[in-house]
Amino acid sequence: MIPPRFAANLDWLYTEHAYLDRPGTARADGFAAVELQQPHLHDVDELKSRLAGLHVALINAPAGDWAAGERGFAALAGHEERFRDATLRGLDLATRLGTARVHLLSGLTDDTPVARATWLDNLAWAAAQSTLPLVVEPINRRDMPGYFLHRQAQALELLAALNTPRVQLQLDLYHCRVAEGESLSHLQRALDLGVLGHVQLAGVAERQEPAEDEYAAELALLAGQDMRIGLEYRPRGDTSAGLAWLTGLRAAR
Repeated sequence: MIPPRFAANLDWLYTEHAYLDRPGTARADGFAAVELQQPHLHDVDELKSRLAGLHVALINAPAGDWAAGERGFAALAGHEERFRDATLRGLDLATRLGTARVHLLSGLTDDTPVARATWLDNLAWAAAQSTLPLVVEPINRRDMPGYFLHRQAQALELLAALNTPRVQLQLDLYHCRVAEGESLSHLQRALDLGVLGHVQLAGVAERQEPAEDEYAAELALLAGQDMRIGLEYRPRGDTSAGLAWLTGLRAAR
């Protein structure tokens, strides 16, 4: 049985199936919730129909031309209109899909005073437009070279300066371990500060299925939190067959 707190990321899991078939396959495997990284690339009405009965824990707002290397606009000076358009499109799509929260990507740029000021102005504007929680995610620069938001302390500093409960931290335990060496203390810090909005994980070695107890301490810390945990990993083989680590997870329930 899949513990209900977990959400299948349909852009990473079930890639052996056509995209619009993935919600049904996830549902058949026992998932009650999903995440969507690029739902804007698909027919919204058809996607909504396929998602019926599934909780959409998170979607990404459009992040530009992914194939060309774009990864969002929040920290990119001179791209404010693109950021606003992507944010409004993401919020509209979230409303149509019944999504819990929207991830706004920061973009590829150095961490400079100009980039920080741009990020703060853009996120303040976005927070004023939204009735949904917005989340921002530090992404390690091994996997995404040049990504603006890449360390936990950097993200916490910016969130403190922004000072709005509408924008929260999306803490991917995999990215945190790659960038910081460990994730437990950073998870505890985010919980203590009350800024944690969403959690994701993947096995650190190859961004594959985690070992059964790889995140035992973190999952125990999250016990009792009203929060879905997104599975954003690259299955070694067939997704369904690879879920054995999850169905046997001791700390997940």
